Amino acid sequence: MKLRPFQLEGVKQIYQFRGRALLADEMGLGKTIQALYWVTKIPTRRPVIIVSPASMKYVWQLEASDHFDLRTEVLEGRNGGRDSLSKRGIYIINYDILHSWLPILLRLRPECVIIDEVHYCKSLRAKRTKAALALTRGVPSVIGLSGTPLVNRPIELWPALHMIRPDLFPSVRHYAWKYCAPRWTPWGWKYDGAQDLKQLNRLLAESCMIRRLKKDVQTELPAKTRQVVPFRLEDRKEYDQAEQDFLGWLRSISPARALRAARSQALTRIGYLLRLVAKLKLDQAKGWIDDLLEANPREKIVGFTRHTFVVDTLYKEYGHRAVILDGRVTGRHRETVHRAFQTNKRIRLLLGNLQAAGTGITLTAAWRTFFFDLPWTPGDLLQAEDRTHRITQKHPVLIYYLVAIDTVEEKLMKILKRKASILDAVLDGKARSTDLDVFDELLRGLGRNR
Repeated sequence: MKLRPFQLEGVKQIYQFRGRALLADEMGLGKTIQALYWVTKIPTRRPVIIVSPASMKYVWQLEASDHFDLRTEVLEGRNGGRDSLSKRGIYIINYDILHSWLPILLRLRPECVIIDEVHYCKSLRAKRTKAALALTRGVPSVIGLSGTPLVNRPIELWPALHMIRPDLFPSVRHYAWKYCAPRWTPWGWKYDGAQDLKQLNRLLAESCMIRRLKKDVQTELPAKTRQVVPFRLEDRKEYDQAEQDFLGWLRSISPARALRAARSQALTRIGYLLRLVAKLKLDQAKGWIDDLLEANPREKIVGFTRHTFVVDTLYKEYGHRAVILDGRVTGRHRETVHRAFQTNKRIRLLLGNLQAAGTGITLTAAWRTFFFDLPWTPGDLLQAEDRTHRITQKHPVLIYYLVAIDTVEEKLMKILKRKASILDAVLDGKARSTDLDVFDELLRGLGRNR
């Protein structure tokens, strides 16, 4: 992969900081790409441990494989007695299970640890912070990634700084007295203030922090960036049964539906499989959305899906800060919802279906869009993408596709990817649908895999 000039400069700065850096570029500037590129250029730094939120593990694996041909292993579940890992490996693990894998990872003696969304380690009392501090102790290279490394107050930044530069930030008490305006209370000293922040910023910039904003590199950014967010279904039993014996699976749910489906099994099978995948990945997707909202506290986000039950489930989760725009929202109420999303700062998430919200509306208050599932034609996809990617948009637009790997969704995604040249040539979805319809190709692909 060819890095953009500002990304290449970021990698050079990591090198100048001797592999101990806080990569704090604003969201969307490619921190993952820069960290992985540095890993490829310093092959002596092995083994490598990458710690990330659970929702991002397979994103790291996909980026490493697709862009740099790096082989990685994703560590899953609690360590069930495994006692050895390769000294040359690159391992990806999520915060939730890091503590249980810590003994074997420490025996591995990692040469490089990358902590994604390092602001997750803001509390010294949290188990994940303690595990991350233990993992990075004595490691030659430690790279922390976060677009918002300081979420609330300076004291929360100390764990990350201690992991990256323990020589400069050895003591939390010394740091707190210098930068956190300590105050005495009946319950003891509190370090929830802030002081000498210019001095702290200067020290960070000179010693470890790499920070660029979108406005600083606007001319180097593409107008639209697409990213696949892969999920691996945690419980595949029902999906595998449905894919291998569709009528038998459907008969166990509804004999009447199975009887009707037998007359048009191929068409019905794909629809049911896609709906089943949507149901099975909902919890993981909610975790990813949580992470996205937390990492981008001032931004609005648009989400598209073909399923009403997905809209309703997500709205129930985020209702206090979300609005719905689907076929049930009509007339004047549609404009009320649209205006609320565009102008109300408390509304952070718009949940729409592709038919009702994918055309004829401007959603430029957001520059991040995710597709919970995929339409049949690239034309429909482009139409929905361009709700945020319009003339009045002032930011580069980021598009995420939430795809369950090793399922019918991945097959559909690969077909759309092969048609990328058609996608780029289509203007506002006006090409003939027969040129872009992927259904027949998907049907043939499923037939070969049965």
